[in-house]
Amino acid sequence: MRARLILLPIALCAAFALGRYDFHRETAQPAIEKIPLVAKSTTPAHPDPAPLLNWLGLLPSDATDDAGAANAIDPVASYEDLMYAQADLVDASTKRLRPQTPGKIDLYALGFAGDSEENVFRNEVDYLPKLLARRFDAAGRTLQLINSPATFEKTPLATRTNLYDALSGIAKTMDVNEDILLLFLTSHGSRDHQLYVAMGSMPLDQLTPEDIRDALDTAHIRWRIVIVSACYSGGFIPALREPHTMIITAARSDRASFGCGSDAQITWFGKAFLTEALNQTTDFHDAYLRARTTIVGWEKHDKDTPSEPQFWEGALIEAKLSAWRAALPPPVAQVPFAPTTITSNPHRTLQ
Repeated sequence: MRARLILLPIALCAAFALGRYDFHRETAQPAIEKIPLVAKSTTPAHPDPAPLLNWLGLLPSDATDDAGAANAIDPVASYEDLMYAQADLVDASTKRLRPQTPGKIDLYALGFAGDSEENVFRNEVDYLPKLLARRFDAAGRTLQLINSPATFEKTPLATRTNLYDALSGIAKTMDVNEDILLLFLTSHGSRDHQLYVAMGSMPLDQLTPEDIRDALDTAHIRWRIVIVSACYSGGFIPALREPHTMIITAARSDRASFGCGSDAQITWFGKAFLTEALNQTTDFHDAYLRARTTIVGWEKHDKDTPSEPQFWEGALIEAKLSAWRAALPPPVAQVPFAPTTITSNPHRTLQ
């Protein structure tokens, strides 16, 4: 049987603006030994068809060696069953969210890991609730959408429809006029500024900046921090700008970012911003500045074309964030990052 190969789009990013807008600038080079062991670029290469065929249960039994069998991934009984299950999975996830505190600014978060072929994106979204619970008083207030063959049975998929439904579900629990929503999206990005969304060979829509803006507007969530970790992600900024929003991206609209690949554990931006900067500060703009400085050092060391992470801030959001930070508990110890592992049953087959 002939395999259907997925051609992963390449990434690009940019930044425009009203409000506070920080462009990349050269800064002191950080210690080079901190460079993470990751792949060079978030631009995906042509995938090997064997893992996908194995995931779908289409490889002959003698085509998978012992190592492949150990890493094989549970396929679903059918894609139709999986898609019909999504509404219930999203609903169950939102119902488990911790209620908001009347009279207090709470932080809610949604993580979106778009590409099932590389565990690096799942790693970042898995780490997000641990970080926010320990350092940002957001325990029980983070929801995850993940495309991964290791999580699809219990965790909703990262799809455009689920993004809308998850944000609407979060909006029913939070106070949309008082609380803050952090939306963290990580995947590959394309030159025409779309976030890559893939789960095996399922025909999923790609995610545009306009989709994200409409999903937030439809949920009537007022205070927003939107973080896009992808190549060319600066190109998401124009559609997302509004006075109550802060936007942080891993790269400029016309630049690639670095750090995905099958041998990667976390992207460069994920490591610099999530696991390092936000372990040192609760100020998101300060974390962006720290992460940018770190990434400049790594890129200089490897003689890469600078990715130039971008920042844009609406006129009203900083006062809200200042009030929220003032009420946070005292800082706790840093939250260590550990990559997730994939467990599997290589004997399941696609029906």
